[in-house]
Amino acid sequence: MPINVSNKTKSDPVPAGTHHAVCYGIIAVGTQPSEKFTPRQKIVVCFEIPSERITIKDQDLPRGISKRYTLSLNEKSSLRKDLQSWRGKPFTQEELNGFDVSKVIGSNCLISVLHSDRAGAVYADISGISALPRQMASVRPENTPLYFNLLESIDLAKKTGNTDVNWPSELPAWVQKICSQADEYLAFRGGESADSPAAKTIGKLMETQDLAAEGDSESVPF
Repeated sequence: MPINVSNKTKSDPVPAGTHHAVCYGIIAVGTQPSEKFTPRQKIVVCFEIPSERITIKDQDLPRGISKRYTLSLNEKSSLRKDLQSWRGKPFTQEELNGFDVSKVIGSNCLISVLHSDRAGAVYADISGISALPRQMASVRPENTPLYFNLLESIDLAKKTGNTDVNWPSELPAWVQKICSQADEYLAFRGGESADSPAAKTIGKLMETQDLAAEGDSESVPF
């Protein structure tokens, strides 16, 4: 069962430094409100850290951490920057036209974690992601792979006549709370009949680009 993860931990945060991590979850949380910027569709990428352990209900589990991104492969986007550093190879134009980000589930990487003191609490944030060195062996995620797309779930609920989406039991409560703030979810619960802007795959929700450098032919994790 996936453990609850967050990139903001008020107590006992994930230690600062570089960690071998495994992605076990991709969650599309819809269009999120913002006080400073234009609302955009977001995703949450969940990682587990095999070397950092925590005991939950007598189970020895890897510590978890996550990072939230705008769902875009724009040249300046954080998601594109981290994915390319993670795979060690730039995206091709074809990939930029519709990359399915759920492909990263199960992929290994190195993450850099920084601590920051905000309002008297210590927070752990992922500051960077890079490819796993060749001499380090990849491992399988211990958590059950987690994929959830709010827009897909809203679309299914409309088609089946349900008044709410089917929330997976393994979806952390804090993620469900984020989803409940999405424009699409609020419109759905408010009874609006307009179709979801895109309710297919996470890859199809990506913004496309005009130019991209062609990568080499070496193998990449995704």
